[in-house]
Amino acid sequence: MKRLLVVVGLALALVGVFGAAQHFYAFYYDLSDGQDLTVNLINTMGSDSDYVLRVYDAWGSLLWEKPGDLTSYEADFYTLSDYVPSGDWSWGVVTVESDELLVIGLEYMADGAVVSVDTIAQEVPTLEEGTPYWLGAYYTQAGGLSTGVIVMNPWDQPVSVSVTLYNPKGEELYSQDIELAPHESEYLDLDKAVGQGGLIWGLVDVQMLGKAVIVALEYYGEGLEIDNITEYYF
Repeated sequence: MKRLLVVVGLALALVGVFGAAQHFYAFYYDLSDGQDLTVNLINTMGSDSDYVLRVYDAWGSLLWEKPGDLTSYEADFYTLSDYVPSGDWSWGVVTVESDELLVIGLEYMADGAVVSVDTIAQEVPTLEEGTPYWLGAYYTQAGGLSTGVIVMNPWDQPVSVSVTLYNPKGEELYSQDIELAPHESEYLDLDKAVGQGGLIWGLVDVQMLGKAVIVALEYYGEGLEIDNITEYYF
């Protein structure tokens, strides 16, 4: 009987620890060089939802953690600079764990003005062990535009990925294997990696195995646009 009580107690403790982890989301933020992000958490269900929001720096260190709760269809918002110090390494991955399905609205800002809006509705995928998956995105270094590629590890375990850039002819221009520690992020400056040119645009191909990463693209030109990529393909 005593052993049964211990087992029940451990089970209840695990429910307490992982109760807010039924749904798992991740996305990019940047608080360097005058940038900022407002995160809008929206409960899409008719029942209440607990959540935990965590912000990590580029090296994977936890900078801020916020538990909260949402009633049915309620929304909370956080402007990250109100809680997280700005700095050269204050960028990387934000994770959100929640009881219920969320829609997450992201307002990216530069020098106090909103420059890009993104919506996260898809969770970080769980990959089948031993099966390769890919994330794909568009990049361009043509016509005075530049692209930054950010690869983020949302997990408590290290991950390995391979990043390849192809031009419109399908020729490989660049390839790099990346090892990421837990919650670590890597920034690829394509100006440095492949330069500028009219034929330097095409596919960013990120191969994953075992654990999924999150990829974000920063497009620089007259302004700034930021897109998060979470949907994989085989």
